[in-house]
Amino acid sequence: MTEFQEKLRQQHEESMCRELDELAATAGDAHAQSCKKDFEGFKRLFHRFLQVKGPAVDWAKISRPPEEAVVAYEEMVAADVPADVAACLNKLAVVKLNGGLGTSMGCKGPKSLISVRNENTFLDLTVKQIEHLNKTYDADVPLVLMNSFNTDQETRKILQKYKHHRLRIHTFNQSRSRRAHATYK
Repeated sequence: MTEFQEKLRQQHEESMCRELDELAATAGDAHAQSCKKDFEGFKRLFHRFLQVKGPAVDWAKISRPPEEAVVAYEEMVAADVPADVAACLNKLAVVKLNGGLGTSMGCKGPKSLISVRNENTFLDLTVKQIEHLNKTYDADVPLVLMNSFNTDQETRKILQKYKHHRLRIHTFNQSRSRRAHATYK
């Protein structure tokens, strides 16, 4: 059985390397060096992942917190709002993962653009929350979106809709790596 599992690990690793090499071949010359570096790092991580045996979490070591550590919501005391709340908020940035495509939900674009309530998308609700915070406390909390190469272009287009809102929005791209599927134990 051990020999079979080792052979399976080798096949997974070889398959992943082939997939990454094919993906790197599709990258333009401008991105080739960056992709190569990212993919080499991913290959090392994937190799390490395949070497791990057993469950990732040892559930026997997980225990409930002591009863006195859990406070019922009704018993919580509202915190005083500091006088310098704007100064505190101005040290804050909201960072959201915006890199997932909504294909598993029947969507063709970023999950953040799925309509969830009264024709508002997840992104609309996030923008409204931060804008409300900025207006209420005269603060400048920016929204930072981490996009994937699949979601970046569409997200940049949709961000034009918020250009007159009281909110700064920044974006950056996450590393480009293939999804790993592990089907063995």
